[in-house]
Order: sequence, then C-alpha cells, then structure tokens
Amino acid sequence: MSFDAWVWGGLLIAWGSACAGGGTIAARQERVLLLWGGVDAGGVPHLDPAFVLEGSPHVPRADGPHRIAGRDVQGAELFSLRFEMPVVADGDGSSSFVFSLPAREEWADRLASITLSGPGGSFTLDRGSDHPMAILRSTETGQIRRFVRDLPPGPAARETAERLAAETGFELVFSRGIPDPADWRR
Repeated sequence: MSFDAWVWGGLLIAWGSACAGGGTIAARQERVLLLWGGVDAGGVPHLDPAFVLEGSPHVPRADGPHRIAGRDVQGAELFSLRFEMPVVADGDGSSSFVFSLPAREEWADRLASITLSGPGGSFTLDRGSDHPMAILRSTETGQIRRFVRDLPPGPAARETAERLAAETGFELVFSRGIPDPADWRR
C-alpha cells in the first residue's frame, strides 16, 4: 500500500467511523459533498471523484493559497473554499486534503464542475470526467469499508462496482468525478 493510499484510507476510514458514531467528530449528520485531492511532489494539483454521503461536515478553518470551487454549466459559482494544503511531515513533498462540505439540494442538478487551483496550477472534474471510483460502506453502521479505484472505464465501471457491492453486502457509493443527480437523491 502506498503512503498516499494509507493517508487517504486512514483519513476516510476514520471519517466514516466517526460519522457512524464511533469517533470524535461532531455527531451532527447531514448530506455532505466529499471533496478530496491534493498536490504531487511538484505542487501539481489533482482531485479524486466527489461523492455525496451522509456525514459530519468538515471544512477548512484557515485561508490559504489553494482554492476548491464548484460551478454550474453557466460558470456561476455554487461554492468556494480557500485553504492551506496540509503538509505531510515525512512525505515526498506531496500532500492531500479531505473536506465534507454541507450539500445543498439544488446542487444535485446544477453542479457541473469542481476545480482545485493553487500555486502549482489547476485541475478540474466535470460531468464528462471518467475517473470511476466506488466507496463500499457498511449498511448497518455507515462505516467506509473499502475504496475501489481500479474500475474499468465507461459503463462497465458502475456495473462492476454494483456487482462487488452485491457480493460483499455493502452499500455502494459511486462517482466518475461529479456525482450523478440520482446519487444526490438516494
């Protein structure tokens, strides 16, 4: 397991456990938009697919040179957060973040793109992005049990993830980059 996978998995498994009542994050549960990504050792930004989940909000507490913004198809801003990218003490210069932004109902049909920008450039996910990923959660506790990144491209990605969820008995949360409007209503 790579360092980044451990950091992501560790952060999100702890986040998922806390959302299920097993941790110390605030117990308030609501619909959130999971935003996560980072920068590589050269400072070039990247985003992982966004997800809609039930959980506790967690937003940046301080301003900084990085910005993540969601826009609709006309370019109107739906949300924007400025933040300082966390520093990984023993890393290779890369860094990562995870935020769970309180979601608004109107974003289901309006959110068309999410852009992470900073000193090293920018990276955008949009409705045409095809970076399929799945989160498998316990149906009993809501705890995140598995991240599935190695899905095939295109329609086979969701089919593969649905089959895996059925085989394991876990709840499936799926995204190609921007959550589908149907995923906001589940």
